[in-house]
Amino acid sequence: MQKIDREKGQALILIVLAVVGLLGLTALAVDGGMAYSERRQAQNSADSAALDAALAKIRGGDWQAEGLARATSNGFDNNGTTNTVVVNNPPTTGCNGAGSPYTGNAQYVQVMINTTTQTYFGPVVGIEEVNNCVEAIARAKPAETQPMAFGNAIVALKPNGTATHWMHGNPDVTTIGGGVFVNSSTNCGFTSNGTPNLTTPNITMVASDSCPTLAGVGITYNAPQITYPPNNLPNPVCSENAVKTGNTLSPGTVNGNFPPSGVTVLNSGIYCVNGNFRLNGNDTLTGNEVVIVMNSGDIHWNGNGELNLSAPTSGPFKGLLIYFPMSNPSEIRINGTSDQSWTGTILAPASPIVLLGTADSDAYHSQIIGYTVEFGGTFDGVVRYNDNENHDALVPPQIELVH
Repeated sequence: MQKIDREKGQALILIVLAVVGLLGLTALAVDGGMAYSERRQAQNSADSAALDAALAKIRGGDWQAEGLARATSNGFDNNGTTNTVVVNNPPTTGCNGAGSPYTGNAQYVQVMINTTTQTYFGPVVGIEEVNNCVEAIARAKPAETQPMAFGNAIVALKPNGTATHWMHGNPDVTTIGGGVFVNSSTNCGFTSNGTPNLTTPNITMVASDSCPTLAGVGITYNAPQITYPPNNLPNPVCSENAVKTGNTLSPGTVNGNFPPSGVTVLNSGIYCVNGNFRLNGNDTLTGNEVVIVMNSGDIHWNGNGELNLSAPTSGPFKGLLIYFPMSNPSEIRINGTSDQSWTGTILAPASPIVLLGTADSDAYHSQIIGYTVEFGGTFDGVVRYNDNENHDALVPPQIELVH
């Protein structure tokens, strides 16, 4: 009988231990779930606060106040008791006390949220609260300019199809300072027939094959494709009509063929043309610091005309010489001679560009960008690309969550 009494006492102890164990499991399930939910909410809040702060920074606003306000709207009000919110620019050490690749970099904004969650069942096992620390880092990348088309001298933008860059006959083409870029994802986007000669640092192709491969020319395949239509195209406009004075034309809108009859000199500025750009016979045209916007019409330069044009050397359209908007797919056909030269970018994203004839070895200080590009006949010329002489694309400010 005494043995049975001792067994009853042991059962009571086992029951108590089981109850404590059950409470511990309950604490893990309930309090742990609450802590996990709080951490997830804090992380979401830190992410959105970092992005808001980065946007405010790009716009020149109070990035710290914006980050704190966004965290508050998501339930983390920096009250110093249940949560604290810290917004840093540049980032400092993170939740784990260690730095990161972004520490000290002023382009990045950091948000850290510390939370304290009171437990319900945790005190039974000695845990009265759970602390969490979460961190988010966003990049506030300012607007910047970058060379168009990766700094290549000759660019065919058509995103698919064969012969988007086509050489036929026996042209002799040399590029200096930049190579050739073919944006077509179709094999044989670069095509050559006849006996062409191309001297260039490199041909870069989105596709995986050319037709045929030119001897002595390095080719890079499977390159990233340029978005088409291209992003961030320029938008030069004219506010008044062009005025002719003798043989000189002032900047402005020109309705009809360009240049008007008798004009041999273009004053510096922007010309918006609603008509064809013709240069024939022994025509002469000189213009320094000019931008020619072909809103409609084509360009045909033929014969022995003397042409000397250069783009602006400063301002928002620096380096932009001739521009065909996406709305104008008309052709550019240049049958050059040694008397034709220009400095600046020819940008015609929807237009075919055909280059024929001959040119002086120092004639084309340019970047030639068209929907398609064709060299034919007996073209003989050098395209010299220098970023300082050509147009750079404006890349707008960007924000992105990086951590």
